[in-house]
Parts: sequence; structure tokens; C-alpha cells
Amino acid sequence: MEDVKVAFKILKDGEDVPVDYQFINCHMIFDVKMEDCRRKARLVAGGHMTDPPAAATYASVVSRESVRLALTIAALNDLDILAADVKNAYLNAPIKERVYTVCGPEFGQENMGKTAIIVRALYGLKSAGAAFRNHLALCMTGLGYTSCLADPDVWMRPKVRADGFKFYEYVLI
Repeated sequence: MEDVKVAFKILKDGEDVPVDYQFINCHMIFDVKMEDCRRKARLVAGGHMTDPPAAATYASVVSRESVRLALTIAALNDLDILAADVKNAYLNAPIKERVYTVCGPEFGQENMGKTAIIVRALYGLKSAGAAFRNHLALCMTGLGYTSCLADPDVWMRPKVRADGFKFYEYVLI
């Protein structure tokens, strides 16, 4: 819950929810990872309770062919490959949905029963994937990357080595 707090704006006593916001439930999902028996928990929004968004909710991923090409290029040029995972990825993205919930016991004794506006993309919201994809695209553009025409989840930017050699950096998402 410590990681998820950024997704909520807890209203002060006497503060009302804006008129155009829709109520949804949130609930905890518990899991045990089979590979190492780690116990995991995730707070999930009840997105099934919301009206369908007008915009697309789809979040694409890099194609298998693009990954194969990138790995081939790296192998032929003896390049290192780096991989990363974004912890609680969706929580980085602001949402356009106007939703709120009532805090349960998982929010702590001091917040239980208070109203909270959801301001970040929580798992379970219909537009969470697309919100994260759009947020990530803005970040990549800000870093000087452009999206590939053939696969929008391949990002590239031109670079120059110290010896003057020109090349492209690629990020596959």
C-alpha cells in the first residue's frame, strides 16, 4: 500500500467529490508466486463499474519480429543488451477517468472510511493501459526518441560515439 498511495488524493473532512466523478470499489488481490513462493498483493480498481471511455483503452507491446531483429542486430555488432522492469508501472501515469472510492482498512486506520479521488492509473481501470502507454510515449519523446513507423513500440534516437561513428540507440517497450 505504501507504493500505491500516490494513486489517491484523499479528501479532507467536509470536502465533497466533484459532481462528474463516478464511484468504484477497490479491492486487494493476493497471490503466491510459484517460482519462489513469494506472497504478493495488489490493489485493483473495479473498472467494470465505470462507463466505457470514449478514447482507446488499448496498450500495445513490441512485436516478436522487432525483438528478433533487435537481438540479431545486437549479436552481429557484439552489443550489450539491457533489460528493465518498471515496478508498479501504471502508477506513473495520470488518468483521465473521473473516479473515486471509499478507503478501506488497507489504507490505514487514519484514512479508513474517507473518500479518495483516484488520480493515477490503477490496475483494473479500463483506460489504465492506454494511460501508461501515452505517459511513456511522452517520456520517450522528451528524451529525444522517436517511435518507429513499422512498430510504434520500437523507439530510436541518433547518437554519435566519441570517435565520430554515428549510430542509433533503440528501446523496445
